[in-house]
Amino acid sequence: MPIFYRGAGIGTHWHTNNAVHSGFTSRVPSSQIPHSMNQLMNHIARGTTYSPYISLTRSYGVAWSYAVFLGHRRPTQSNPAYVYQIEVNDPPPSGFQIFDPVKEVANTVPMPLSSAPPYQHNGLPNFLLGVVDPIRMRQFLTIPAPQSPPGGGTSQPPNPTLELETFVRALRDAEILVLDNIPASCVLNRYNVW
Repeated sequence: MPIFYRGAGIGTHWHTNNAVHSGFTSRVPSSQIPHSMNQLMNHIARGTTYSPYISLTRSYGVAWSYAVFLGHRRPTQSNPAYVYQIEVNDPPPSGFQIFDPVKEVANTVPMPLSSAPPYQHNGLPNFLLGVVDPIRMRQFLTIPAPQSPPGGGTSQPPNPTLELETFVRALRDAEILVLDNIPASCVLNRYNVW
């Protein structure tokens, strides 16, 4: 059975509310904001938490990092953050909806010969470093790439698409999304981390 993780930094909702007892619920149910590709991409690429999704990761290291570095303050041994361990049976419980965002978005992007705007970027190779970490590596987001011959146009910084940002961040975080809720029976442990 697959194991997933979720970090809970100090002062966050799942730090003060124990999901081992209650399970996880999304901030907004899908009855109010239905599942859509746009909602899924905004949840990942824009960090929108007002959505019907619950983010999980396949990486303990990613969950640990979120718990330790994305709380209201740094955890200590006497005041730890948490990493939840979640196990989902295959097949999952009735009504349980789980999405691999990379696969979901990959099914929507245009084919290489399509005239539709591509999801690929038009920047230098290090542009992706800025997409991976837009705070600490933002300088890579604005470096104009050389123009193709014959040139002469206005130099512009690369412009990432929502699809590209979703791919990169979902891969960075080994992210999986669950719609609406995860029952407490799937939440196996809550580990203290600092």
